[in-house]
Amino acid sequence: MVKGKENSYVVNNMEARKLQRVGASFLLSVPKQWVEEQGLKKGSMILVHERADGMLIINPRLEEEPLRLRSVISDPSNVSRNILACYLAGNDVIEVNLGEAMTPTLKREVKGMAEFLVGVEIMEEEASSMTLQCMIPRSIDLRTYLRRTYGIAAKMHEDAIHAFIRNDQELAQDVIARDREVDRLYFLVVRQLRKAIASPSGDLLLSPLNLLDYRLVAKEVEAIADGCASIAEQVVTEGYIFPPRPFSQVLTKLSDQVLRAHREAITAVLQQNSVRARKVIAQKQSISKLVFELTEVLARQDLSVLPVFDRVIHNVERIFESSIDIADLVI
Repeated sequence: MVKGKENSYVVNNMEARKLQRVGASFLLSVPKQWVEEQGLKKGSMILVHERADGMLIINPRLEEEPLRLRSVISDPSNVSRNILACYLAGNDVIEVNLGEAMTPTLKREVKGMAEFLVGVEIMEEEASSMTLQCMIPRSIDLRTYLRRTYGIAAKMHEDAIHAFIRNDQELAQDVIARDREVDRLYFLVVRQLRKAIASPSGDLLLSPLNLLDYRLVAKEVEAIADGCASIAEQVVTEGYIFPPRPFSQVLTKLSDQVLRAHREAITAVLQQNSVRARKVIAQKQSISKLVFELTEVLARQDLSVLPVFDRVIHNVERIFESSIDIADLVI
């Protein structure tokens, strides 16, 4: 600690200031240079915001105007990907201005993205351009959306295994369709988390570390849904393959344990409960034992169906790995 100006010290290259007591109140002085740079003077009103981790954010603007980000897409290649990139970056207005390159096919592509992305509407449409606007409120409860996204993924897990064991083509198609809904909610969660991280006031009332953890959790939930969709795709693409009863019995045990694992992992993160997280990690040995049991069952089956069953086992293992990755965030 190095003594700086009056009532201040330099600690780790940052200026530390003493808290002063005047009567029943506590006062904290702010740097004169900062006051001048912000155009403040005696009697100016400022906003003081307490972040979830206890830090205070001082905002020199009394009426904080929401930052409206706008971007223009002029490249006709990869229009959908560019719109998605702008959406995830937090842009509120996305103008697709392709000039003579704008074709009816590209217009349908833009409209398709507007329908896919949560909260996006087409505000203007002209011959060579279309303007999209994101209507999502500035501050939403992302924990609710995260729970909803996970709820869909968890149900996909149950249904994907049932579809595989029963060779239920219709249920498998439904699982695959729900993966798109998970993607929609995942992109919404990522967009809002990135905006919250960039916001000085921390709209979600979460600490920066919580925001980062939720971003990682959202990715793993999306990975769980992808694994479930992959299992369902085996049912659709491989035709009528009915797994033998011994395989189905062990697969059901494995699936049920993995399902409980990621449910426990999500709860551990939302509650910041390390005890629950350790319970998930402790299941590694029992999961490995069931996988080994499955491989032994497969060794006695027709070789022609082994690749299909192997892919299903791999996806269930990958889903469990996502459960571990989520639980690790709490340890």
